[in-house]
Amino acid sequence: MQLLWWKEISQNLQSKLQVQKTQVFSDKPIYMAIVFLWDDYSSSVYVNHKKRYWEKIWISTIVFGQSDFDNGDYSVFRNLDLFVNQEYNDIYQVIELIQYLNYDPSCVGIIVQLPLPAKFQKFKSQILSTISPSKDVDGMWWVDVWLSSIDLIDFLPATPKAVLYLLDQSGLWKLESKTVSILWQSNLVGKPLALECIKRGATVFSFNENSDINHIKLLTQKSDYIISCTWKVHLIDSSFIRDDQSQIIIDVWYWHIDGKAVGDVNFDDIANKVAYITPVPWWVWPLTVACLFDNVFTLQEHKEILKKYKL
Repeated sequence: MQLLWWKEISQNLQSKLQVQKTQVFSDKPIYMAIVFLWDDYSSSVYVNHKKRYWEKIWISTIVFGQSDFDNGDYSVFRNLDLFVNQEYNDIYQVIELIQYLNYDPSCVGIIVQLPLPAKFQKFKSQILSTISPSKDVDGMWWVDVWLSSIDLIDFLPATPKAVLYLLDQSGLWKLESKTVSILWQSNLVGKPLALECIKRGATVFSFNENSDINHIKLLTQKSDYIISCTWKVHLIDSSFIRDDQSQIIIDVWYWHIDGKAVGDVNFDDIANKVAYITPVPWWVWPLTVACLFDNVFTLQEHKEILKKYKL
């Protein structure tokens, strides 16, 4: 068994992004916008992590919707005071903000931090679909993913991009003629990941939470790769794998229970029965945050195509 370590890979990607930022944007003042509409603790931790990472690659990150966030000196950007210091109490204010960000040339990416608070949940589709495809770095709306699925652009949302980048950099990128099981089918992870694996020549088994668990186990045992993004603690155990120590296991999610980091995969149960496995916690966060900013360059590269889909 070998661990798929993210740290060196993430650091190398960070260095690459620093160079790209200078080459593409020179000294032009730019910022990433995070629309964060409530004070959920877990989301706050993730937003702060994004800000710290992007500061290392010399890019400003402006958080809208939380007045207690330290946005630093953003006076170089015009008119942002009108939006940074505003309370967002209704959908019209949120839409106005996103539309301003769409047309602000200094804003190079827009992220709506999920989950949304209860009062905005019913407007989720309206909010996400307002983001311009040329700035939707997280692939929140389906336009960029759809264009990529028909090979008009080359784009992946950040988390599936991080999964495949980890495999690429670990020498495990050849998916042609391989079998991949993906659990579950979320719009931001499972579905785009399945499409990209198909594009790479893999046979893909894509399961949702209503799939029969015994059928899932039958097919995961036949798979070369198992990628779990279910948010179900220790769902994947030794009953999902075969015993020839040849499979590759990617655990996308993690959280804490009684102070201990846990994921979808019961690491202790299967670690010595597979060829490669991701450790829990932390592997996915640094790579996902890096891939969010890498998507800025992807969308810049395809901006002429995306102009046709400007909202």
